[in-house]
Amino acid sequence: MAEAKETLRAYYAAALERCLEVFGQLDAEDWQQAAKPGGWTARHYLGHLVTSQEVEGTPATVQSLAGQPVEIPGLSQPGGIDAFNARNLETVRDLSPQELIARLRAAVEEHLRLLDGASEEDLQRPATNPGLRWPITVQTTFDMYYLHLPLHYQDIRHCIRKRRSIPHWAELASPEEIHDSMDRTFRLMPLMYWPERGGDLRATYLFDLQGPGGGQWTLEIAERRATSYPGRPERADIEIRTTPAFWIDLQTKAANPLVAMLTGRLRLKPLRRAGLVARLERLFEIT
Repeated sequence: MAEAKETLRAYYAAALERCLEVFGQLDAEDWQQAAKPGGWTARHYLGHLVTSQEVEGTPATVQSLAGQPVEIPGLSQPGGIDAFNARNLETVRDLSPQELIARLRAAVEEHLRLLDGASEEDLQRPATNPGLRWPITVQTTFDMYYLHLPLHYQDIRHCIRKRRSIPHWAELASPEEIHDSMDRTFRLMPLMYWPERGGDLRATYLFDLQGPGGGQWTLEIAERRATSYPGRPERADIEIRTTPAFWIDLQTKAANPLVAMLTGRLRLKPLRRAGLVARLERLFEIT
């Protein structure tokens, strides 16, 4: 277990330094770019990384480690997360990208210090987050905010890609790091499940991610709950085959699933169950 904590700590710290190095190369015009008209700019994503860590991630971790109920002012239920994020962005709208980058470093380093001081017993403690629908552990809180970095790095990359090319996350990370992040991502997916959208759905998904850092993961939906585990199921209703890098692109909407299917970058088996894949975005929407 100590090794697992050290792995998380190493990858989390590396993710921070990777973001800081690349973000420091962007200029004022880069930060104003958006992936689509009216959407968040690269600067919005940077501000969100800062405020979500400062206002939600670190306070929730501190309270959970202290055995206290998690209370985040302004956030009481998952349905309020978009408005909560928007209000927080307003508090940093006058800061320059350089100021936001400095605050991102300070916020994540504070979270890393909390991880350093947490015992294995601490990490397994029950925890809550008002932005989630399901119970979590303290470990989950660290996983979530570690994965926040590559997720929004990719969003920023998507925003500026017509003006400047920066490396894909999968080009910078080692195969071991990619596999670890994919494993944590699939373990966290059930926590993002919207049962009111799934209704009486029963389905088993097999994700077969091939290439460096890849692996196989199963996601099962039944009885208004979702569960996940590494490996293959006895029987899958739909098999989704792609690469880890392209799966990240699909998650961050940097790639079009239909185009990906037509070009062979995304393969579904059987194709007639493609509707199950089309439902994933709304069933596991992250805001």
